[in-house]
Amino acid sequence: MTTYKNFASAHWRKLIAGVAAGILLTGCAMTPNGRGGVMVGLDTAELFGTPISTFRLRDGTEGTLRKDPKGKYSIKLSQAFRVVPLDKALTARVARAENVGERTVVIVETQERGCAYRYEVLAFQGTDVLQWTVGNCKDRPRVELAADGKSLNIDFPNYNRLSRMVYADNRLLNASVPVPAGVDTRAQPFADDALRATGPAIATLPGNDSGRVIPAPPAATRAPAPAPKATSRAAGKNRRQVAQEAPARTVPNAPATTAPAARAADSASRVPAAMSFQTEEIKPVVIDLRK
Repeated sequence: MTTYKNFASAHWRKLIAGVAAGILLTGCAMTPNGRGGVMVGLDTAELFGTPISTFRLRDGTEGTLRKDPKGKYSIKLSQAFRVVPLDKALTARVARAENVGERTVVIVETQERGCAYRYEVLAFQGTDVLQWTVGNCKDRPRVELAADGKSLNIDFPNYNRLSRMVYADNRLLNASVPVPAGVDTRAQPFADDALRATGPAIATLPGNDSGRVIPAPPAATRAPAPAPKATSRAAGKNRRQVAQEAPARTVPNAPATTAPAARAADSASRVPAAMSFQTEEIKPVVIDLRK
């Protein structure tokens, strides 16, 4: 009987130790200490915190934006102990997640003290993370994925231009570009919650006729110009005749060129060459979630 009790006691001790070890492993997290190392501690966000939202990476790994009991935000991937801290964030939400090239780019919208809109751009590939912090503190950007899925544009309004950040090939480039036709940099908000362009505002009539669009006021018409005098018409005709005859006298062997072809050649000569914009690379913070 004594042997059976000792066996049962040892079994329960092993079981309790195993459960405790599982809880500790699940609730462990490693965070950067700011000096190139990491600190290992209890992951209170995992044990007692609140998951805000989840996202899925290209390789099937799931990431979670969490908030711990003290109000601190962080991102943790499944199967990884190390977390990406968002220490300055008063609020945080995942605004966009797009597969770009070989990585998944996640844009987290945060609010910091004295800054209404701050964005963390995180490019994940397995446990390797590239992190950039961007934003002008007053506007949401418009984010657009290229048709080939190899680059991502992040546009902030900047007076009469756009401050464009382009993510491609593990790099984030910044440039100032002209505003495309149809884009109003003064629009408020400049982008919606999903960081897409907001639709144009439609003016409507009050009351039950809210579906009708108020037409724009008619454009002012210009007063007709006075008819030119007969002498002016005659002088213009003479000048045209002289202009047409002059090339034939000066260059008798020149090939004849029709007026439409001449206009087309002149227009082609005035077309500007392809424009390129000077870019500046923004260096990332590199995080290895395995360490």
